Amino acid sequence: MLSRLNLIHVMGAGLALALAQPAALADEFVENWRLAGFELPESALYDPANDRIIVGNIAGFGPDTGMDGYLSLVSPDGELIEQKWVTGLMDPKGMAILGGSLYVADAIGLHEISLADGSLVQTITLEGAQFPNDVTVDDGGTIYVTDMFGEAIYRVVDGTAERWLTDPALTLPNGILADGSNLIVGSMGANMNMETFSAEIPGGIVLIDIESGAVTAAESASGLGGLDGVAKIGDMILVNDNPTGTVYAWGYGTMPADDAITISPGTADMSAYGNTLLVPMLNTGELISLTFEE
Repeated sequence: MLSRLNLIHVMGAGLALALAQPAALADEFVENWRLAGFELPESALYDPANDRIIVGNIAGFGPDTGMDGYLSLVSPDGELIEQKWVTGLMDPKGMAILGGSLYVADAIGLHEISLADGSLVQTITLEGAQFPNDVTVDDGGTIYVTDMFGEAIYRVVDGTAERWLTDPALTLPNGILADGSNLIVGSMGANMNMETFSAEIPGGIVLIDIESGAVTAAESASGLGGLDGVAKIGDMILVNDNPTGTVYAWGYGTMPADDAITISPGTADMSAYGNTLLVPMLNTGELISLTFEE
């Protein structure tokens, strides 16, 4: 496992929001607020039932630092509600909501946490997983978890997990989002150098047909970089290159993924609700809220 120092180093050291030019997205995304004080924030997710944002803090990275990971609560207008709402996690990463439960990918499995009181309901074992990373839920209530280093997708039904899908085209799967009949996956690339935590071949967007399990590279969205989060606003699929902090917009082949904004290095598992994009920043310990204004 990488040390915390190495993880921060390879994610970069940019600080300011710098919009790349020329880019239409630079004119359409407006920063609402940014909140600092988090510890390696890897994910952020809006909880609509409780009108709040949940932030996953890795804190000390890897098993050597123990169970020091935690979840924070933030209001939609950027005020900290509770720094340590849920504690005792190892390295909390991607999150998804199903019913009254929050599902959090962690090195030790998939945590189910009650949204009502933050209590741990159970930790679902992901047998053989090497690096559980992101979580999504499809329209039928099936949960999917990416295993980045295991290059696989796990499927969870009724609290039972299976190693559902592997494919040569599914390399270093990181972010994942269920969108109708598809799972949209952001690949970190291929041929990972574990010393630098970077891939020799840049990744792109990968589509998985939920019914058949067929895996295809998304048209006009390959070779983008080390993709981390996947989000959707309107018809746009948004993905981010973690090392550079560039956010790309793509539209199922109707729009090439060449329209972008650059925030700063270290953008992690972003998500969206309505026209708002939440971007956690690993290296600066911030959460940034942006609004898309057409």
